[in-house]
Amino acid sequence: MLDQPNRPWTGTDAAELYHLDRWGRNFFSVDSEGFLTVNTNQSGQVSLRIADVVQHFSAQGMSPPIIVRFPGIIQQRTEQINLAFQSAINSYGFQGKYHLFYPVKVNQHFEVIKAAVAAGAKFDGGLEAGSKAELMAVIAMANPQTRLLCNGFKDKTVVEMALRALKLGRDMTIVIEKPNELDLVLELAKETGIRPKLGIRVKLSSKGAGHWSGSGGSKSKFGLSIPELTVAVERLDTAGYLDCVTLLHFHPGSQITNVRKIKSALIEVARVYVNLIEYGVPIKTIDVGGGLAVDYTGNSNKDQSSMNYSLREYANDVVYQIQSVCDDTDTPHPDIYSESGRALVAHHSMLVVPVIGTAHTNMENLHGDSGHAIVGLIDRENEVQPDDHVPLRELTEIFNDLNEKNLLESFHDAQAMIEMALQMFSNGMFDIWHRAYAERMGWAICKKINSLLDELDFVPRELDQLRNMLSDTYFGNFSLFQALPDAWALKQLFPVMPIHRLNERPTIYGILGDITCDSDGKIDCFVGDFGDRDSLALHALNGKPYHIGIFLIGAYQEALSDDHNLMGKFHIATIHDLHDRSTWEFEPGSDLEDVLIHVHHDSNKIQQNIADLVESAVAAGLVNDLEATDNKAFFNSMKNSYTYLTDEAEPKK
Repeated sequence: MLDQPNRPWTGTDAAELYHLDRWGRNFFSVDSEGFLTVNTNQSGQVSLRIADVVQHFSAQGMSPPIIVRFPGIIQQRTEQINLAFQSAINSYGFQGKYHLFYPVKVNQHFEVIKAAVAAGAKFDGGLEAGSKAELMAVIAMANPQTRLLCNGFKDKTVVEMALRALKLGRDMTIVIEKPNELDLVLELAKETGIRPKLGIRVKLSSKGAGHWSGSGGSKSKFGLSIPELTVAVERLDTAGYLDCVTLLHFHPGSQITNVRKIKSALIEVARVYVNLIEYGVPIKTIDVGGGLAVDYTGNSNKDQSSMNYSLREYANDVVYQIQSVCDDTDTPHPDIYSESGRALVAHHSMLVVPVIGTAHTNMENLHGDSGHAIVGLIDRENEVQPDDHVPLRELTEIFNDLNEKNLLESFHDAQAMIEMALQMFSNGMFDIWHRAYAERMGWAICKKINSLLDELDFVPRELDQLRNMLSDTYFGNFSLFQALPDAWALKQLFPVMPIHRLNERPTIYGILGDITCDSDGKIDCFVGDFGDRDSLALHALNGKPYHIGIFLIGAYQEALSDDHNLMGKFHIATIHDLHDRSTWEFEPGSDLEDVLIHVHHDSNKIQQNIADLVESAVAAGLVNDLEATDNKAFFNSMKNSYTYLTDEAEPKK
């Protein structure tokens, strides 16, 4: 599409270019004026321009970068997952019920948990906590009917918190994940006189697929092995607590991209369930854990950022595989829990990043087809001429003789001449002006080759990679390590695209660099047609604000973000009702004082040291009294400045 400049460009073209229909799940679309819109009810009739959100908060002094959350998408995803399971239950005549749990480790922010609780109330959903702090949060936030799971490593205080919550009326299940936890639970149950509601996590031989396959299988961190499980059941029976065990749990892994891995685990856990029922364990529920993937690329394959199955297929497989084993053995059908946190919240959150500048990789300061003049270098009395040395002359001839029939040969010849020029520079035969000429001609050749590729019926791989080599760097006002830790650490793909100007044909290929001082702080891998690509189609900057959206960041990214460069948290906007701005909430991001205190700096001491510095400058005659007062006021105001780039200090709201 980009290679047909004479054809009018539309928002439909932009949606196709950025694969919006594949990963957006109808939550996002492009309107007639080229703005990206969000539709939280998926009807397409009620939509909001994301640019309007940015403009609204920018006008109040809260400029991007900003995370924008849409709780309505959590509501929609809750309904979609529940309806998919209910459809499977109806289709197969399954006798158990389904309940969706939100594992709060996916995103522990209050607004996200609140949205998950509200959305799940209609379907008798639940919350899962995996740490002491998370457990405290879910006990406080749950409704009386909200089902709660206590997972993760446990000490005495964790178990006691769970038991006390159960006594106070919370529907709390303590999941035994390590053999020593059974001793702890039995001890505290006897001390408190509270009979616990228990689950047991089993360690299966089946493993998931992708980055997190290690969280399942026999080497997984959590769960009881089959021998440990049998011992635990016998101990509970002897102690008189076997009737407290109502749930069997397993976790096949996160972001399972291959549905076959899910099926094998389901069959295995169903067999364990049947055997435990036969022994007399009154299990009512199988918790199939997480694993339901998110198709970040929309390519529907087994790549680590995709998935080769649909939500409907996943629900059908879970219900069918469990039911088949139960029916074969005349065992009652259990209820089913799933902890599909990633699939529940990933889509609801995005980051809007303002572009603050670009860096061009290719050299465009050549004029004339021959490229004889060198513009932008230090003026020299004697201009470098291409016939000064063989590589310069050869590069000029290669440039002039380029046509669609000799592109690959010319590319190889140019590489050889560049290498010769660099060697001559190292040997002292070239000065920096000769070298600059050679490198500029090399880039000019590459650019001309790239412009002729459309004339070829077949593009060799070496030449196809030129577009990425010639890509520009667009600098975004954000930190990759704060925004997308999984993109940096695991090379996970996230959809990236502009949020406006989508009715204009993009003319530049670029990557997105952040403002940290780390060379890894860049996004240089993007969603492609069938896999990934090394650059993104973007628009030329025109002196007006240019904003890029990074999508599907609602799962794990905020929970995993770090303190790299002390960039701090982003502003957060929560849009409850798309067209009622009175429901739009704003949470300010970190200021300088926040991040410095977080790493144990004393804010008062900092200000005192700066004040002492100013007084020393006055004594030394470096500044006068008026300048001293101005400097003190300036540094005092800076402590309330947003940690990301701004035109001025932004007071906290």
